[in-house]
Amino acid sequence: MKILIDGQTLLTAEITRGIGTYFRNCVEGILANDFSNDFYINSIPGAHLDRLSSWAREKLCLIDDPVYDIRAADRGKKYRSEQYSNSLNNDIEKRGIDLYWSPNALMDNVVLPTRQTSACQFAVTIFDLIILVMAKEYAKHWSSSALTSYEKKLELLKQDYDLFLHISRHTRSDFTRLLQIENKQHVVTPLAAGGSFRPYPFPKAPAINEYVVYTGGFDPRKNMDRALEAFAVLQKKYVADPRIQATELCLVCSLDKVAESRMLRRAERLGLSGKVRLTGFVSEAALLALYQKARCLFFPSLYEGFGLPVLEGLACGLPVASSNTSSLPEVGGDLAVYFDPYNIDEMADGLYQALQAPMDYQSRQRRYDYSRTFSWPETARATLRAFADCAGDMRPKRVA
Repeated sequence: MKILIDGQTLLTAEITRGIGTYFRNCVEGILANDFSNDFYINSIPGAHLDRLSSWAREKLCLIDDPVYDIRAADRGKKYRSEQYSNSLNNDIEKRGIDLYWSPNALMDNVVLPTRQTSACQFAVTIFDLIILVMAKEYAKHWSSSALTSYEKKLELLKQDYDLFLHISRHTRSDFTRLLQIENKQHVVTPLAAGGSFRPYPFPKAPAINEYVVYTGGFDPRKNMDRALEAFAVLQKKYVADPRIQATELCLVCSLDKVAESRMLRRAERLGLSGKVRLTGFVSEAALLALYQKARCLFFPSLYEGFGLPVLEGLACGLPVASSNTSSLPEVGGDLAVYFDPYNIDEMADGLYQALQAPMDYQSRQRRYDYSRTFSWPETARATLRAFADCAGDMRPKRVA
């Protein structure tokens, strides 16, 4: 079987975020688990390919075409999409590709190619349907052209794609319910925490002040304003508890100076001066250190396709206070404290409960062991099985 992996993700900012984590781990896991199929990637030569390990690059046959450089500024979006689709379908026909896979289809900065061949199955990974589920909130933040483009992509998926890989059962449920695509192949391939995420190796991490870590952002679904309010309520409600009063809130996210200034002013108005720490974007090594030395993870997101920080926090042995929405209970299982992310008091109480959770060796190990029930190698194997099932019916047709 010949499988073509779309390489656009390597050229986007998402390569350093959750989508990139999925892309790298899934691609390398597939290549490590398969020795019988031929794998291709469409892109252009360049340093971006170094995001993949050297052995993975050796196993991938690069299909090089300048059209695949989605960063090119001299092409309009419509022209770029048409040219990309034409070149991709031509390469599929020319090389006898059995299955094409788009690992990152719905971001506004990537092209979702149209199907112009019947000789190949088209597969796609679906991370979430946030823009549909939270349409009212995102109408304020996305341009009308971006929303129109998103809707067109959904229609294209319904029309042209055969296999849908979903990163959670909840994402699959949303997708089949909202788009009414029941007659296609749907497979759940969950995410996993990286192997470096594990508890601090000594009894207690050396921290001057205890802190709650929140890997959030200013996206509407991240619920940042309510997170600050809930932390302020926690401080007021448990004012007699010296340990709570010594606890800080550590916000891990990318932010510009304007957003940082707004956040600090809001924290001051809520009586949190000196209690909120903003890290900006951090490397994986720095994120690991922040997790390992934290007292608990606070994750009040309104909607997640998976919620990888919950799993990463558990992998580091942390108690977790999480929203009870979307896929998050599916990821946290019985080891997280859940709350309604629209209810400030309930959020504060959930956070307090997580802060009281035991941090002895056995408790941290139990959280870590649970996190390892999610595995990148198993995700890769499930993806490979789905590819084989989807493309299996096509290969006899090609020979005939």
